[in-house]
Amino acid sequence: MYALGTFWYREKNIIQLIQFQMKKRKRNKTIGMLLTQQKFYLASQYLLPLASVLKEGFAQYVHREKAKHLSARNLAMAHAVKYAVKGEYPELYIDPALILLSDGSVRGVRVENMTLNNNALWLDFDGGKITAMNHDDELLLVAYDPIAGVAIRNETLVTRSSSGIRLDLPDYMQNVRLDVFILVRDRNRNRYSRSQYAGNV
Repeated sequence: MYALGTFWYREKNIIQLIQFQMKKRKRNKTIGMLLTQQKFYLASQYLLPLASVLKEGFAQYVHREKAKHLSARNLAMAHAVKYAVKGEYPELYIDPALILLSDGSVRGVRVENMTLNNNALWLDFDGGKITAMNHDDELLLVAYDPIAGVAIRNETLVTRSSSGIRLDLPDYMQNVRLDVFILVRDRNRNRYSRSQYAGNV
C-alpha cells in the first residue's frame, strides 16, 4: 500500500512537471510570436512612407532576382527586421542607422558635415576619386520624419564631383526630428549605392 502511494505520488509529480514544461514552452512560443510580429510591425511602419525611394533603390536587385519574385519592400523589410530592430521585448525600437533605402554596386560618398540653417539642410561630402565613369553619379538626400510619416528628397541635380548638397525643408518639416539618408546612383539611374545614414537633425 505504501509502495503504491509512493508510485502515485511520483507519477503525479511527473505529470505536473510535464504540464509545467508544456506551459513554459507555450509561453515562450507565444512571446516569440509576439516578438516577431512587433519586429515586422515596427519595420513596416518605418519603411511604408519610403516606398517610392525603396522601389528605385532596390530596383537593380529586384531585376536581377526576378525569378525569385522579390520586391523592393520585401528586401528592405528583411534587412530591417534582421538588423535594425533593437531592444528587448516589448520595448523594441528602430535604429535608423541600420535601415537600408538602397543597395548596389555604386560606390558611396563620405559624409563630412551636416547642418540645418535657414530652413534648409546642408550636407558636405567627399565623392572620393573622380573618374570619367563616375563623375556624374547623382546624389539623393532624403529627409524623413518617421513620426509624421513624411519624407522628401532633393529635386536639384547634384553629382559626385560636387562637394555639397542642399535640401529646402517645407514648413511641416521644420522644428521636428529628421532622419537623414544619402544615396548615390549612376547617370542612368538604374544602379545605386548602399544607402548611408547621415544622422539626424
